[in-house]
Amino acid sequence: MDGRLYGQQALQEGFVPRLVGLHHKDGYLVPFAYPKGAPVVRIVGGRGSGKTALLGAVHDAYNGRVPLARVDLGAPGFGEPGVADGDDDVPNASRITHLLYLLAYKLGLEVRHFGKPMAFPRLSLGLLVVTAWRPLNSGETDVRPPDLRRAEADLRTFITAEDPDVRRRRESLGRWFDLVTDNLPLVLSAVPGLDTIAGIVLDAARTQLVRNEPDKGALAWWGGRLHRSQGYQGDSLQRLFQFVRGFRRLDDRRRTAEEHLVAALLDDIDANYGTLRRLNKKPRPLLLLDNAHTDVGRVFLDLLDAGHGDAPGKARTRPAALATLLGRSHGHPPLSEVGGDAVPQARPLVLSVPDIEPAHIAEMLSPVDYPDHLPRVVARYSGGRAASARILADAAVRRVEEVGTIRGGELLDEAAPALLAKLLPDPVMRERLVLLSAAADAGTRRGLWTFAHPEDHSEEMVAVRVREADDYRTRSCLDGDRALDLLLRHRLAATVTHERWRDTQLRLRSLCDPRGDTYLHHTLALGRVEEVVSVLHHRFTVAPPAAWLTSLNLICAAPHPREDYEPPAGSPTLSCTACGSDAPGPHHDAVASLVPLLWRLSDPLTLAPREDELTTVRIALETLYGNKAAHAAYREASAAWPARLRAGTQAPDLPVQEGAAS
Repeated sequence: MDGRLYGQQALQEGFVPRLVGLHHKDGYLVPFAYPKGAPVVRIVGGRGSGKTALLGAVHDAYNGRVPLARVDLGAPGFGEPGVADGDDDVPNASRITHLLYLLAYKLGLEVRHFGKPMAFPRLSLGLLVVTAWRPLNSGETDVRPPDLRRAEADLRTFITAEDPDVRRRRESLGRWFDLVTDNLPLVLSAVPGLDTIAGIVLDAARTQLVRNEPDKGALAWWGGRLHRSQGYQGDSLQRLFQFVRGFRRLDDRRRTAEEHLVAALLDDIDANYGTLRRLNKKPRPLLLLDNAHTDVGRVFLDLLDAGHGDAPGKARTRPAALATLLGRSHGHPPLSEVGGDAVPQARPLVLSVPDIEPAHIAEMLSPVDYPDHLPRVVARYSGGRAASARILADAAVRRVEEVGTIRGGELLDEAAPALLAKLLPDPVMRERLVLLSAAADAGTRRGLWTFAHPEDHSEEMVAVRVREADDYRTRSCLDGDRALDLLLRHRLAATVTHERWRDTQLRLRSLCDPRGDTYLHHTLALGRVEEVVSVLHHRFTVAPPAAWLTSLNLICAAPHPREDYEPPAGSPTLSCTACGSDAPGPHHDAVASLVPLLWRLSDPLTLAPREDELTTVRIALETLYGNKAAHAAYREASAAWPARLRAGTQAPDLPVQEGAAS
């Protein structure tokens, strides 16, 4: 995208400054919307809706002005170059500890005009013992250097002693810490590339371990917190080292240990805001968490929510946190609801990304003199997604600048691959869904796969292949998405030969009940218009009007082959059973004018309908009505359909008056 936000300014320019306490551009302070700590703000939207662009805009506005950490919870190494993924199955690390190292490192970077960089002594202590300490009888193969093992054994003597010599324990701690630091790449072998960041974060741990007494500083915090939990004995230092066993259990006790670590992060942030910073209303740190719908993202958000609620009623300095999640936006208030002075009280606070508006699309296309129908085509294929609209608009602008005009088919040929790659990143699943898009219902999908992939002999294997594609689309929150259906079908028509298109539609039709709408849907996709007209005229004589119009809607939504496609030679021309041997009457003529016209006007790439075409639709439906009270649904359609077609509605979405008499 171009860095512009569409429909999200209320959050970026109004709400985020009140979460952080600092204007998004200028240097003046903004009153906090939540003086006692803001909730984590979850932003829900589909792929390409603009969630990541929003985080990017917030990052650019506040980077270098407040302590800030941006991470991608769906990327390898959380998006940190050179860092591998963590592993939840190793004893001394998890995805959460990996994330906490990164957050502490990023938030601890120096920020101009903020003062002393933020420090994380509580968190660094917890991460140190989790990462580097091995309890006795851990069952792990020990490949560490002998001097590190000896230092650990020596330190264990002092930690387990009932009345240890404080001076000698400090010395032992110092030796062990130095050897851990010297061997961090080996200690952190479960997460390659993290050792440099971890070394910077753990610098704060040395002072806490070697210089402080167990009843002071971060050690005292751990002692007090673990004292409230069951199973920890001794002084603060002894409890801290016992804490490792819970983390290494790889069960619910690990999650409890991670909850302690996240609480340490939050209380470290609060401790960085002393009396002077509070009096001066220093801005809060900012966490930007992209793709928080992932497993680690959901866990971390739950831990953040729990930590935010640790001290109800107390004024704690908590970070402003924005998290984006892949999901459907319906059911959640839009971002615009946090504009002005609004202070939502919901916890967690979930907001949705709004659909892009026609004015935004017109703005994207404004660099060129574009055809009047182009914004409608962009809107239809973007599905309300800002990134999709941007891809389409950019392609259209380039084309108009190069050759002076653009046709809808040319635009889609150029933009569809990029659009589909954005929405469906997995290339294997993307190609499966392109193929399966030809099927109009679930009943024909397996038959289509068997036709296209005869090497999959087993019915079970076919079912698996189709289910995997459908599940992938569901996980992408795109099941039932009309714009994606249009893109997939366009891509299919653009990548198969005319013969393949014909064979595919014939195969699908053969799988359908000849008496059903889907059979006629594929018949029309073959170009056999007269056959469809004959069947629909016969149905007109026996079907209730509302049911007939609903069938017409579905049938005329049939996909269109490429422009130079010709119906197969020798297509049967069926005599109309409703007409018999008589010449076609007015009802047959009405159906014969409706079917090809509605099918053409329902091509997603069609231009805006002409007024004479809308008049034809109106007259045909009035003819079917014929002043019969029982045919009132046709009268309602004759009034509604031309207006809806003019506004851009297409089959199968033309309205049917279900309650009309029939």
